[in-house]
Amino acid sequence: YSNYNLWTTTGRPSNSFGTVNFAALPPEKRKAIVPENNYLVEFDFDAYHLRLIADLVDYKFGETSVHEHLAEHYGCSYEESKQRTFKLLYGGIDKETREKVPFFDKVYNYINKKWNEINRYNSVSTDIYKRKLIYENYQDLNQNKVFNYLIQAYETESNIKKILLIQDYLLEKKTKLVLYGYDSFLFDFSQQDGVETLKDIKSILEAGINLENKHYTKSKMGLNYGVMQDITTRL
Repeated sequence: YSNYNLWTTTGRPSNSFGTVNFAALPPEKRKAIVPENNYLVEFDFDAYHLRLIADLVDYKFGETSVHEHLAEHYGCSYEESKQRTFKLLYGGIDKETREKVPFFDKVYNYINKKWNEINRYNSVSTDIYKRKLIYENYQDLNQNKVFNYLIQAYETESNIKKILLIQDYLLEKKTKLVLYGYDSFLFDFSQQDGVETLKDIKSILEAGINLENKHYTKSKMGLNYGVMQDITTRL
């Protein structure tokens, strides 16, 4: 029953039905969502933004945890790695980090390239559907804002491609995609379709636009959206 508005400033769709934003429901309200079939199954992307950025800058994290991979370059703990990474992404990348962490050197070059592009041509295009972001349409534009808009546009366009493939795959099945939440997808799963259906959905979601860079997911199952059990190892 949710509605998605694709025409937002960032290019990332907003979600609502009346006053309810289904993509940002608090845990206690999630319990109200129950399956019409047998179970709700959610696939949640692991470190999705970082893997999407890796696509854009042509960097390969491989199968290992993204935060563990970066922690090795920083020389710090897993938890500290997560904090440091998001601080760098949204607060600026210093020279010392660029020299020490190859991923951030590539990110820094990408940010500058796109900033120069929008200043020179008055617009910059999104990576998949080539939608133009025009300078005059934004207030107080800076390098980080352009970067964030391009990431969110790439996330949305990548997900739209995944949704189209999933809808085609599920066309003759009882299992349905019922909620899209940016880095997660919720399905109303029918046991009649068999567990192979969930494995196929997982494969579709994890295949990145760049086939060498998979987008790994974790999965949960439950009788309502508020109480879900991890089933990642079963798929």
